[in-house]
Amino acid sequence: MDTIKSSLTIIFEPPFYKAVFERSWNSVYEVEQLILGPAEPKTPDIYCLVNTSWKEIDFFRQQLKNNQF
Repeated sequence: MDTIKSSLTIIFEPPFYKAVFERSWNSVYEVEQLILGPAEPKTPDIYCLVNTSWKEIDFFRQQLKNNQF
């Protein structure tokens, strides 16, 4: 059985807030960064981003060695 791990981190790097999406399974690690804008994102906006835009996120893929993440 495959285990998929994913996370979303919101960070502030002046002057913008950014969303960093990460996911991994087996020996594959993927990451994507989206610029959210200068205003602090509200929880409903983050839920909307995840629920409606997940399919449109273009992840960068990296093959890992020895299944290490």
